[in-house]
Amino acid sequence: MAIEAIIFDWYGTLAAPSHEDFWNRMPEIIQGAGGKLQGLTEWEANPLKHEAHSRSEDIYRAWQADRLSTLFQRCGIAEPGRSKLVEELSSVRYQRQFDVFPEVPHALRRLRDRGFRLGVCSNWDWDLERHLHRNEIHYLFDVIACSASVGFRKPHPRIFETVANRIGILPQSMLFVGDSWSDDVEGAMGAGFQPVHIARTGCPVADHLSARCVRDLDGVESLV
Repeated sequence: MAIEAIIFDWYGTLAAPSHEDFWNRMPEIIQGAGGKLQGLTEWEANPLKHEAHSRSEDIYRAWQADRLSTLFQRCGIAEPGRSKLVEELSSVRYQRQFDVFPEVPHALRRLRDRGFRLGVCSNWDWDLERHLHRNEIHYLFDVIACSASVGFRKPHPRIFETVANRIGILPQSMLFVGDSWSDDVEGAMGAGFQPVHIARTGCPVADHLSARCVRDLDGVESLV
């Protein structure tokens, strides 16, 4: 089936990761506050379904702040330091800035010029559009879906269904491009999309019979 649209993941696919981001520094932050590393893996694994917490941005932010507080309590960080740390990180969380990879703006524009409809689907906070505006690529997308507002995280099929419904194209006619094998490739495949694995620093997955693999967005262009 001919490709009509291309949907991209955000972080690690369009956006370059930052080693200074608080998420990556969480072990250092916890230990710096006198805590022990306990339950960090469980905290990083957000529930795939969280509709009740996605009814509004304020509700979502409060839920995420509560999750941070629960993590820090589990790690043994006492009050009042725990509440102050939650407040600080909650503020930083919605002021973060990420640059897109160098080839991204030009590649997206070329794909638009060729007639493809484009979208972003990301496991991300409510402020995804802010990042797209900052990088001056927001106008290139026909659909923007983030887990925070949709209420489901990849690889849950509902977030993929949301993208398909909003853009009005059958999943089989769309490529889904992402760097996470489980969230993006397997999730998209399960929802009927044609998955593309983007591995910018080398791919650890040996079997690519189920999905094509590229190094950057220029590679995506060559597929279509």
